[in-house]
Amino acid sequence: MIQIREAKAEDQNEVARLIEQLEEAPVHREAFNAVYQENLNNPQIVYQIALSEGKICGFVSVHIQKLLHHTAPIAEIQELVVDEKCRGQGVGKLLFGKAKEIAAYAGCPQLECACNQRRTASHAFYKKQGMTCRHFKFTLPLHSETEE
Repeated sequence: MIQIREAKAEDQNEVARLIEQLEEAPVHREAFNAVYQENLNNPQIVYQIALSEGKICGFVSVHIQKLLHHTAPIAEIQELVVDEKCRGQGVGKLLFGKAKEIAAYAGCPQLECACNQRRTASHAFYKKQGMTCRHFKFTLPLHSETEE
């Protein structure tokens, strides 16, 4: 049975492992840990984890912000990842359902999610959850002295 609970400070290493799976690249752990801890203390950001037999098998982050063009708070899934070994067992669907609950509780009229173009399996997943693709997200890498 899969359980969903709020993420805690002590979950950061397992969440980092999942984010590395999502990004298919290692994360800078010191920077990751600082952002993770800061976001845990932000009431506009909600981190939830999925547990299977007591082990973390999934993660979702929901960010809520009041947007002028919506004149309302909007919830956005920033990360949703299921451990490679646990995929196909309904974990993602449960995490997505939790994200919807969080959005509804916060009074958000809409739940959004941006997804990398190369993640076609994720696109199919979100469509299966009832989401539609109506936007493009444009990005521009900016380099600072600390990144060089």
